[in-house]
Amino acid sequence: MKFKQLQISAKNKYTQLLLVLLLVFVAYAFFSQAIIAEIILSIVLLGAIVLIIRTFYLHQRAFYFYLTISGLAFIVDFVNLTSQWSNLKLALATNVIYAGFFLLAIVLMIEKIFSDRQVTIDTIVGGISVFLLIGDLWFLCFETIHLLNPAAFTSSAETINSFDLLYFSFTTLTTVGYGDIAPVTPLAKVLTNLEGICGVMYPAVLIGRLVGIYNPELER
Repeated sequence: MKFKQLQISAKNKYTQLLLVLLLVFVAYAFFSQAIIAEIILSIVLLGAIVLIIRTFYLHQRAFYFYLTISGLAFIVDFVNLTSQWSNLKLALATNVIYAGFFLLAIVLMIEKIFSDRQVTIDTIVGGISVFLLIGDLWFLCFETIHLLNPAAFTSSAETINSFDLLYFSFTTLTTVGYGDIAPVTPLAKVLTNLEGICGVMYPAVLIGRLVGIYNPELER
């Protein structure tokens, strides 16, 4: 019975991840200032991604390496959140480690999705999950730039916080571009352009791949 439940869970792994990503995305808007809530969100997100990667049957060393990165990301993030004073180096280290974690997850998931020989609902949801992770990865890049240079972005509001940069990342990725937050420095502008290009190219490549491997005979 438990084995059958694990099989069902593995088949719907991307659906579970998508729900977690959406939950974290919405919850971050309301609890981004609450330390305990942010720690819980970090645990849930890291745990969900690690469990997904676990189903890819990676080499044991590769999986433990990935698990180590996730643990290191959480520890540094926890220390940064609970620290009594602001530490720029610690904040930068947190973003770099999280960026590496998300980048590895994106690469592994894309490799798995593109190697599938059959299109399922979970495959499509997996592609959507990767799209959201790309937005999260770019958010970390923007936040790192903002930490190094607070004047790298301009906004209609007086200050720019983390959620503003998360919002900016996804409006750029989806090529909406409201203009209420704009890059100022050359590096910020280049990264914004690259994210916009990625936001256009990724769905096109993904759809092309899914159409290419779709076999209507399997639906009969």
